[in-house]
Amino acid sequence: MLENKEKKSTYYEAYPESFIDSNSDGIGDLEGLRSKLTIISQLGANYVLINQVFKENSGKVDYYKIKEDLGDIEDIKAICEKGKYIRIKILLDFDCKDLLASYGDNLKERLIDLIKYWKETGIKGIRIKNLDCLFEKNENDAKELIAAIKELTDELELIFIGGFDNPDLVKDDMVDMAYLSKANSLVKEPNSYKEFYNFIDRVQKLSEKIPAGMDLDNFASPRLLEKILDHDEEVRPLSEALATMLFSLKTIPFIYQGTEIEAKSEYEVDMDGINDEKIKAIYNLYLKDGLDSEEAFNKIKRETNFSAKIPLRWDNSILGRFSEVKNYYGTMIHYDNNYKDYLKHGDSFFFYMYNIIMLRKKESTFGLGDYELLSIDETVYAYKRTYKDKAFVVLINLSDDFYELDEKITELIKDGKVIQNNNPDYDPEILDAYQAVIVEL
Repeated sequence: MLENKEKKSTYYEAYPESFIDSNSDGIGDLEGLRSKLTIISQLGANYVLINQVFKENSGKVDYYKIKEDLGDIEDIKAICEKGKYIRIKILLDFDCKDLLASYGDNLKERLIDLIKYWKETGIKGIRIKNLDCLFEKNENDAKELIAAIKELTDELELIFIGGFDNPDLVKDDMVDMAYLSKANSLVKEPNSYKEFYNFIDRVQKLSEKIPAGMDLDNFASPRLLEKILDHDEEVRPLSEALATMLFSLKTIPFIYQGTEIEAKSEYEVDMDGINDEKIKAIYNLYLKDGLDSEEAFNKIKRETNFSAKIPLRWDNSILGRFSEVKNYYGTMIHYDNNYKDYLKHGDSFFFYMYNIIMLRKKESTFGLGDYELLSIDETVYAYKRTYKDKAFVVLINLSDDFYELDEKITELIKDGKVIQNNNPDYDPEILDAYQAVIVEL
């Protein structure tokens, strides 16, 4: 089981292919990730989870080999070695669906061998996503395999994170941490968040029994900023509201690369120049369905993982200092969302996120305390966090309109002290659009 300090930690999910290019071939790589680990540490993350790096061939994944464009096993060792010096632990990401397709009936033996193999590089843990697929075949076999993995990772002193879609499948001590990534998919349209909030509430209750981790953005999903906002809307209030929620919940927070610089796509993109056949096929399908090019692109941003895959910017130059040549994908995140500008200004969202991460580390109530739901509706989520003699109420409004709070909540917080507020105004009776407030009782 995780120690208390680990429950207060933050996990950073990295997609090296679009992080930064170190050898000027236009493709991000593991050496690029290693070169920027210090910035991830500066943000306050304690763990880096490396995504999508294993070699693929004919629909199968070889989990013993790294994609040649990204590096090799020596690069994983180098990342782990640097991580030791800056207090960041490295984990590798596996997908159970790919494991089954690649190893079939030999999955148990191969997976045990794989874990031992990668342990030698210096990694500190693994995540296996989509464990639900094991239960679809045979529940007893699924439990037996997961138990074998847990026994091995305990022996090797590795963290075992198990990814599930269905929280009901998670049982006590099955894994060190359950990882739930479904929340993003439940945001269907702006100002309609009840299903999203209800799922988050459900995961908080699960985390009373077993450590649970949750993200709002990930490699497989569109960024929430793209799903909720139009391209010309200001992103900062919503970014701050989402961060305040994620880091004040009981669940262990996972953040996806670029979230700290409010990454979003360019307003206009030449889809003919995009080197992503899956995305282009979906785009052309939308055109055939009668959408014009702008409508089709907006739908791409809101319904696919396009914005999660595009390369990051490190400055506002044409190439964005991602590479010295044109990048492999054909576009990048927006000019304004670059690390140079965000690191230069102490009032940027990068440092807002740093401060909320530090609040979670220093104030044990958020990482270790009890969770109590106060209210959920289509726009607002209110909950209470308590630990020993401390109590906080968190109020989250993800809608674009003001909201009148229930009288019971107003009565509860009226004499409290505001410790976090992303809005210059505070009224215990009303939340402004995209306002997030933490009140100490």
